Amino acid sequence: MKYKITKYRRLTQTIVFIIMFLTPLLNIVGINFIKGTFYSLDVGDIAIADPLAIFQAFLVSKLFVLTMFISIIIPILLMLILGRVWCSWMCPYHFLVELLYSLRARLKIKNTLKSFNKTNKVNIFRFTFLICGLFITGVAGIPLLNLISAPGIISSQALVLIKFHYFTYEIVFVIFLLIIEAILGSFFWCRYFCPTGSFLSIFRTKKGLHIKKIKEDCSNCLRCIKSCPMGINPMTEGSNYLCHNCGKCVDVCPDNKKEDTLTFRFF
Repeated sequence: MKYKITKYRRLTQTIVFIIMFLTPLLNIVGINFIKGTFYSLDVGDIAIADPLAIFQAFLVSKLFVLTMFISIIIPILLMLILGRVWCSWMCPYHFLVELLYSLRARLKIKNTLKSFNKTNKVNIFRFTFLICGLFITGVAGIPLLNLISAPGIISSQALVLIKFHYFTYEIVFVIFLLIIEAILGSFFWCRYFCPTGSFLSIFRTKKGLHIKKIKEDCSNCLRCIKSCPMGINPMTEGSNYLCHNCGKCVDVCPDNKKEDTLTFRFF
């Protein structure tokens, strides 16, 4: 069976990961078309920022800044149209975790943390975690969730490494997460805690790109469920807030070899 979507997704992840290190290197030699980190990135005259980071800035400053708001339009439009593709197609942390899990699979290491399909409870837990973080941010006046944003930390550490040749203490947090992932498995951070993913999923709509079962009869092999890193049932929960459109379920579905059964759809 050919894993077409996974192949293209892995290529995209790799390109984004390389660009993350290449950008500060180009900046050093005076090429500044792209500059910044995944907290805030400038591409030419276009500013693109992490919506969660900007929302925290609003909470801390208590001021609405139009230019900051404009910088989140592209990420939000991307979310509304294509779903949480940032998480599965571009996030450097997710990329590293998938590489780690590929190694676990080769070594035949089973997950310690069992995945389960009680998606409502998972969503309640992670949104509660997000709301608590935003509440503390507003009260304390500190962008707390930026301090635990894995993709933001990784990209900022890439910049520090290339420009100044060292890491800051923030890298310890990411290393800690990867160690826990190696022990427990099941994408525990992405599923239960990641504030960036949770905030982006607020903008997910049923009209945007999502997984849909378009042929009622299938072999009922459940491979799609077993392959889902977010622990959902793609046949019935393709529009769930947890789904980040990685396409693994589409790739592993044996019925798709004969006739489209589980696939991406708009509306």
